Order: sequence, then structure tokens, then C-alpha cells
Amino acid sequence: MINVNFILLVFIQLFSFVDSQCNLIGPISCNLVPAECLDCSLTTDCIYGEQLSTSCRMFNGSCLTVDKKLVSSFERLYICQYCYQTPFDELACTPNTACRHHQNGNRYKSNCTIADDTQLCLGSRTFYRNIECNWTSGHKKSNGLLISIFFGGLGFDRFYLGHIKEALGKIFSFGGLGIWTLIDSVLIACGYLTPDDGSVYME
Repeated sequence: MINVNFILLVFIQLFSFVDSQCNLIGPISCNLVPAECLDCSLTTDCIYGEQLSTSCRMFNGSCLTVDKKLVSSFERLYICQYCYQTPFDELACTPNTACRHHQNGNRYKSNCTIADDTQLCLGSRTFYRNIECNWTSGHKKSNGLLISIFFGGLGFDRFYLGHIKEALGKIFSFGGLGIWTLIDSVLIACGYLTPDDGSVYME
């Protein structure tokens, strides 16, 4: 027999906003409810990296369990770690195009948050992290190396990387009689000789 109250509840949930903080429309799977919409009992009395289960309660509305039941409280798994300890590939950080590879210790201060909004962690979900400067202006190491090998004697590799003065020096010295050309090829291959604008090579 169809539960009329259940149908009415689903209908109301489908056509109502839960809360401006969560911005959810209608009932969704409990596994997909963002962490900011939950009040979870996280404990710091745990071992780093340990997987734990905690009880969570939605601030507003309900969600669907695996067996399609509407609930406002449920269990969710999380890893014992502070948000700032989350691996870099799981973060969403603000980029910095003004960053230069040869300045400020090759790092810049970025505002980061957890990319997966359903992931639970201890502490604030938004934090600062020192990130390696990875801004690129479009130069490829492979292109620079090929130019250095075949046209390094004419300074084209230095022109390509933006080292204008050194490029002119290579032209007038005939590539340092070949020695300078050889050295530049090795430096580019090792990644020591980089673009003059402070950017890093494209992958």
C-alpha cells in the first residue's frame, strides 16, 4: 500500500530549497550531501589515517539511504586527518599567474579547500598552503632542447626561452665555438635552464 505521507514528503522536498548555505534541491543520496550541510560528531582522539564512522545530522531536510528511505541522521565514513593534511591532488587551490619560478623560494601562498565537498575532515575546510610555483607561459622543454641541438649555435634556443642578451652573445661568438651550445643543451635537458620570465616548462 502506498504511503501518502511519504509521497507528500518527497513532493515537498523536490520543490523546495533546503537552505541557502547548502543550496540543495530535493532529496539526494546521503552519500552526496555536502559536508557543510551536516553536523557530524568528529573526534580528534584517533590515529592519523585511520578510517572511522561517525553519526551525521542534516541541518535542514532529509536524504535518501541506500534502501531509499528518507532520513535526517545517518552514518558516514571519514579518515582521521585534519583538512590541511589532505593530499594536494584532492584540493582546489587558487592559482597564481604572477608567481615566478625563481622568486620567493619557488613557492606561493594559496587559499585551498577540499575539492570533494562530501569529504569529512577535522578542522577548517578552507586554509592556506604554500604551493610550488607551476605557472607556465607555454614553453616546452622538448621544444627548447630540439632548438638547442639544431639551432643552438645561432642562439635560437636562448631567444625561445627569452634570454635575449645571452642569445646575442651566442650569435656573435658562434655558439661559443660549439662549447656554449653543448652546455646549453645539457642545461635544458636537466631542467636547469628555464624560461627567463620565471615560468616552468609545460608537461
